[in-house]
Amino acid sequence: MWVREITKNKSTAYRYLERYTDPLTGKYKTVSVTRNKNNVRSQKDAQLELTKIIEQRLKHNSTKQLENLTFHDACNEWLEHYKTHSGSKPTTIKEKKSNANTVKNAIDSKVLISKITHTYLQDIINEWAKSHSIGHVQSLVIVVRSVFKYAFKYYDLHDISVLDKIDIPKKAQTRNELQAKRNNYLEDSEVKELLQCFDYLIKHKRHATRKRNYEMVKALVEFQINNGMRIGELLAIKTDNINIENKTLEIDGTINWVTDTETGAFGVKETTKTSSSYRTIGLTTQSINLLKTLILENKKENQWNAKFIDRGYIFTNTAGSPIDLNKVNNIIKEATDISSINKRVTTHTLRHTHISTLAQLGINLKAIQDRVGHSDYKTTLDIYTHVTDKMAQDMMNKLERLGS
Repeated sequence: MWVREITKNKSTAYRYLERYTDPLTGKYKTVSVTRNKNNVRSQKDAQLELTKIIEQRLKHNSTKQLENLTFHDACNEWLEHYKTHSGSKPTTIKEKKSNANTVKNAIDSKVLISKITHTYLQDIINEWAKSHSIGHVQSLVIVVRSVFKYAFKYYDLHDISVLDKIDIPKKAQTRNELQAKRNNYLEDSEVKELLQCFDYLIKHKRHATRKRNYEMVKALVEFQINNGMRIGELLAIKTDNINIENKTLEIDGTINWVTDTETGAFGVKETTKTSSSYRTIGLTTQSINLLKTLILENKKENQWNAKFIDRGYIFTNTAGSPIDLNKVNNIIKEATDISSINKRVTTHTLRHTHISTLAQLGINLKAIQDRVGHSDYKTTLDIYTHVTDKMAQDMMNKLERLGS
């Protein structure tokens, strides 16, 4: 360390300097701090601060060297890069963060990314497959691949061949599982019974708030069955999305379950899942009337309930926020449990029910795909094919009866 005396505006100060070698360039760099005095105490204080500054810089630079890069550090850097460069929605970033944490929990924090072998990764993936769905395992492996590719791009990790050697274990679906997936929609008789079960539950709810929640979920079920949007899209519907005169609905967002910074209320509308998800659909008179009823109910709630914050949402709780998705699923389960319906009914089932209804009406596949906002035709096609196959079988059964 050395010191320089500096004078400015007739005032004297002392600049203490120290030199260190930058490990990335091999060249000398200098850091400095300024003190008002040049005595033993000031020198010791300056030396401590300069040492701290140099250590921080060396630590920062050392993480930029591949030989010292742990998987955890690379994963953290990749996630920050993803947040700022991917253009993803907050919900997607939240999901990536959760998956990244799961991946890091499976890998020791001291493991260097350059030392990871494909057998090490495969053992981890095999363990994930025991306790996670295949879809979730795929999401976790995507994070692993992204981290390695990040290190390849920014740290010159030349050998990422481990990614070509790992596999995701495939679990053979049972006949019952395949059948349940294909039958993940409601028949007309099941829809009728489910709505009757809702009426029974509503009738026996005495508490006003609980009664309102059950009525709201019943309306939600009816609306989703009749229109087929995703549950997040449905909950994001606001009054300004509805054109009552033309009987159309603009679907332009989905719900992110975070607190609204402006109002403090829960649930914030953000952009749709994909560009094809942004769409305008036609509504039946029945759906228009249902929306009118809910708008009127929300106006009443806003007038008499001081806790109700009117943010324009339609399918609301007593605070004016979109009704909680867990509450929706729990109430649907309660209604299903008292019915004779022998299948698990979720909001996804209701969406598929709309697709099956359109298929039975003979609507072409492209029109159905556009209405429900599917960018990938595969999901629509799976339901469409199953329903039309069943229609063909019903036709043959009727022909057999005619000939007997």
